[in-house]
Amino acid sequence: MTRYLDLTTAIAQRIASGDLAPGTALPSLRELALTEQTTPTTVRRAFQELADAGAIQIEPRRTAKVAPTGAVAARAVLRGRRSFRLAGSDDPALSLLTAHVADAITPVSSAGSYRGLSALWSRRADGAALHLRHRNGEYNAPFARGLAWDGKPVLVHLWQREQGIIVPRGNPRGIGEPADLASLRVALRPHGTGTRTLLERLVSDGGGAPGELSGPEVQLHLDVAVAVATGEADAGLGLRATAASLELDFVPIATEPFQVATTEQDAGGLNPLLEALEDQRLRQQVEELGGYDLTGAGEHLPLG
Repeated sequence: MTRYLDLTTAIAQRIASGDLAPGTALPSLRELALTEQTTPTTVRRAFQELADAGAIQIEPRRTAKVAPTGAVAARAVLRGRRSFRLAGSDDPALSLLTAHVADAITPVSSAGSYRGLSALWSRRADGAALHLRHRNGEYNAPFARGLAWDGKPVLVHLWQREQGIIVPRGNPRGIGEPADLASLRVALRPHGTGTRTLLERLVSDGGGAPGELSGPEVQLHLDVAVAVATGEADAGLGLRATAASLELDFVPIATEPFQVATTEQDAGGLNPLLEALEDQRLRQQVEELGGYDLTGAGEHLPLG
């Protein structure tokens, strides 16, 4: 029983790593049985397991070969056929795309970049969406490097997005920078989110006291815009996309990389999301949100 599973895993690892590229012909049942010192029946079961998962293609009287999307399917086999569990930051574009690949990407309830890293470290997630600015000015990598990784860590780049101060139409208080938020009611994202961290760093860099910020605490980027639109807050740090959705004014402050921390072995689980981004209709929908730059989507940035 376990011999065919061991063989399935061994072949899946070679496909996932790229050692067996798409279109590569696999040995015949008898050849592989001889090499692996097992039986053709065992090899047949392993091949069928991989074919059912979409990692290889089997046609009657023809040599089995690696499927065009075999690497993605092989990684799913190695994860026990789980979908990719994605924790971390809230993002409208990410929500749009994951809704189209719900069978391949499973959101993990760990809102915020820091909580996403915690879920990743505790193995409750396969990846964490991040937009954390380090005190040295670098984004994401210093935070991801700090984890005890089981595998080679990597950042998968999704997009750049604009963060800024969301204000009522006409910007009646003339807000132009984070220092102007002193004494105002500010819609605040929870501690542990990248946006709250960015706001506090910007206020501190401007000579202010982050602890003196006051106003309603809200959960999502859209909630920041809603708080401003309804008058619950005078302003709030958030995304251009959410300001545009409620026709609010926006004072640009920073452009930040939005990336997923994961391992090289698990990174293929993000391919369905990246493939969805190649759909021109979905890509246009993301761009129409406002404030997104999709250049370099899918780029891998090793952390080792």
